[in-house]
Amino acid sequence: GLRGTTFVELDGDGAISFVREIPEPIFKPGDLTVKLLEAVTKDAVAKEKPPYEKRTPTTASGVAEYLFRAVQGSSVDESMRFFDETVIYRDFNFDKVLEGSAEVRKFIEDFSFPGITFNMQRIDDGVTSTCFTWEVLIEGAEGTVKGISIYEVDPETGRIVYVRDVPESSIKPPPLGSLARSLNPGLGVFGGIAVGSRPGGK
Repeated sequence: GLRGTTFVELDGDGAISFVREIPEPIFKPGDLTVKLLEAVTKDAVAKEKPPYEKRTPTTASGVAEYLFRAVQGSSVDESMRFFDETVIYRDFNFDKVLEGSAEVRKFIEDFSFPGITFNMQRIDDGVTSTCFTWEVLIEGAEGTVKGISIYEVDPETGRIVYVRDVPESSIKPPPLGSLARSLNPGLGVFGGIAVGSRPGGK
C-alpha cells in the first residue's frame, strides 16, 4: 500500500483546527524533477542570500526551524552540519532512498539554483522528531507545490538521522506534469511504483 504523512494542529481548546494529509505519490518524476525545474527557472535571477545568525539548536523542531527559517539555503555547508553521517533521507518524488550525508549533500546541491523558494508553514514543537508543512514557489509556474516533512534527530548529538519529504502528487495539482508537457510532451508521463521496490518500508 501507499505510505503518507498527516499533520494535525489543535487550537487552545484541544479541538482540531488544521489538517494536512498527503499520501505517497503514485507517479514519481525522480531525476526529471531537477531537469524540469532547471528548465522552467532558467531565466531566474539569483537573489541575495539572507543573513542569519549561526546557532546550534539540538531539538528536532529547533533544527528544522533554523534550517528553513534562518539559513534558508544560504549555505550548504551550514545545512550539512546538522546531518548525521548515517542519515536516511526519503523524498517521495524519488524511488531511491538517500543513504549517508554524502548523498544528501549532492541532493541539496542539485536543487540549489535560483527560481525556487521554499516556505516553511506550520511546525510542531517536537524534541527528537518533528513534523512541518511547507510550500514551494517556482518561478515560471502557476500555483505552488505543498508538502509535509518529518525530521528525526539523534537525542544525544542533535543531528538529523531520518528525513521523510512528502510532496503533493504530481497529478493534483499537476505542476510537474504540466511543466513537463509544456517543455516536451514525452516528459509528462511518469512511471508507477514497481511492486516490491521499497525494501525497509521507510
